[in-house]
Amino acid sequence: APEKSTTAGRRAAAWVTVRLKDCQFVVIKTYKTDKYARYLVDVFYQSGETDPNVVAREGAYLNSQLLEEGLAVKWS
Repeated sequence: APEKSTTAGRRAAAWVTVRLKDCQFVVIKTYKTDKYARYLVDVFYQSGETDPNVVAREGAYLNSQLLEEGLAVKWS
């Protein structure tokens, strides 16, 4: 996703805020860091769900949604 200091970044952040407003938590899965030592993560959420295992297994995949909405680009 774009840097938050940009217009596109603020638009992406606002979109995420709306999606996560009714979530008690998110589940973050991480596998490695990039060349800048930033964690590369998969983020899952499900409004109203209280079981992290359910969210990890059945929750919405935020990364994919950001790509589908054109708010992020795939990093290679």
